[in-house]
Parts: sequence; structure tokens; C-alpha cells
Amino acid sequence: MTPITITTITLLMISVVSPSLRSQTIASFENPSDLRGWNVVNDSVMGGKSTSGFEQTPEGNLLFRGELSLENNGGFVSIRNQPNSFVLQDVEGLKLMVRGDGRTYYLDLRGRGRMTSGSFRAAFPTQEGRWTEIFLPISKFVRQSFGRLYPNAPLNLSDLNSLGFTLSDKKPGPFQLEIKYVKATPSAASENTARRSPTPIPQPQGPRALIEFAISRGVPLFNEGLPNACAAIYEIACRSLIESNAIPEPARASLMNALEKSAVTNSDTGKAWILRNGLDNALRLLPQR
Repeated sequence: MTPITITTITLLMISVVSPSLRSQTIASFENPSDLRGWNVVNDSVMGGKSTSGFEQTPEGNLLFRGELSLENNGGFVSIRNQPNSFVLQDVEGLKLMVRGDGRTYYLDLRGRGRMTSGSFRAAFPTQEGRWTEIFLPISKFVRQSFGRLYPNAPLNLSDLNSLGFTLSDKKPGPFQLEIKYVKATPSAASENTARRSPTPIPQPQGPRALIEFAISRGVPLFNEGLPNACAAIYEIACRSLIESNAIPEPARASLMNALEKSAVTNSDTGKAWILRNGLDNALRLLPQR
């Protein structure tokens, strides 16, 4: 097979739609698969009687609801996603769009090795029945474990890889919190550095490297709410691979099928998913390294 050559125009097109340092979405719920990594952890693990659950709303939000009970020394409900759900670096704070019930909730951040022993936590109020965008500075997050605070514990952003929501206001009764998204806001220093020193574009070598490169560029854009830009990157990668004569026929067929299906799809989100599935399938069909 002929070695793949990544042309300058391909790299330039991928860099044009690469993610900026504006707010990065680290949790959203438009697709049912977005909820697969979430789990419930209630006071029942310690004998409490509180109940809770979550679901995707027809609008594509996460609905966390249930009933808080103080029986058997209980009094908390929570949900959290699995580790390795995001990467934070040079972040000033987190923005979340929520619609609550007038109660005060916590946003929890967890790092490696701290999934059960505690979290870094910041409280946020809600307005009953009203959507509110809330900004939580990183400086407001305080380490806690089983309700005990450790205000001097250092927070290492690069160590964090999971988030969640907790209610523990000692007010028994039903609750409901709807979450549209959680976004990370970069610090001013990181934005200024990026303007002065643009990140150089890596030079992917070979079809496997190109697919992985395209996915690494496309996923952040999709998470930022830019599925059209994500789909554009995936389409560029698919066409470059097909034209290179560097992939086996089954992988080529997968990419061509994805391009054909995406061409008749009106939804940008749908295009992005179709092309991503084509790239993933092609990656599996490539010879091992």
C-alpha cells in the first residue's frame, strides 16, 4: 500500500476549525449515550432511606430527582459520572445551566483515587422552575469527605476527572434538578498565552494517526456545541484517507458508506455521529501497529 501523505491544505482546514480556549463543555446530555457513565450514590450506602434517580428529558437535559429522607441518620442524595470524563487545565471556573426547585445543591469534582472518599465541592442555589446560568470559581471548591471540610487541601486541576451533583440540605421531601450543561471557563492567562503562542499543528503519520488526530480535534468541538465544525473535520479525514490508497478495502468501504449517509442527513449532530462511527469502524479494520 502507498504510505499516506497528509497534505498542507488538510492540516490547515483541520486547524481552522480546531477548538479555541473559550468555554469548553465537559458535561451535556443531548444523546442517550451521554448518561451511560452516570451513577447514583445515596445515603442508603450507610443505611439511609433517601431515594433518587436520573433520566434524559425530551429536550436533551439531565433530570435528577427523588426524595430526601433524614431517617436512619441519612440525608444526602447524589449522582456522579465515571472517571476520565474530562480533562481540566488553566481553568478559572465552571459554568452550569440548571433549573431547580429553590433548594441549594453542590457541584462535586473528584480526582483519581477519590471517587468514594470525598470531593472538591461548591454550593449553588437554584430558583424554582427557572433556568439559571451559574458561575462557580475554582477558588470556591473546598475539599470534603463525608461532610467534613478540609479548607487547606490543595486542588490540582489536572488530577480531576469526574463531576457530580449532591443534595444534603437537611430538608426532607421531594427534589428536582435539571441540568443542561457544565462548561469550563479558561483563565485569562491561558487565553493570553494562546493568542501569543498558537499551538503548532502535529504532523500525523499514517492512517491510524490521522483518524486519532481527527477525533482528538473533533470531540472538543462537538462538546462545545459545534457539531458542524466537528463533522467538517471528520469529513476531511474520511476523504483524505479514501484518496490516499493507504487503507484496506473494508476500511475504505466503511468511510465511503459514512460519507454517503452523512450527505443525506440534515442534522449536523447526525452527520458528526455518522462520520465518527465510520472512522471508528475504519480504525478497527486497520492492521495492528
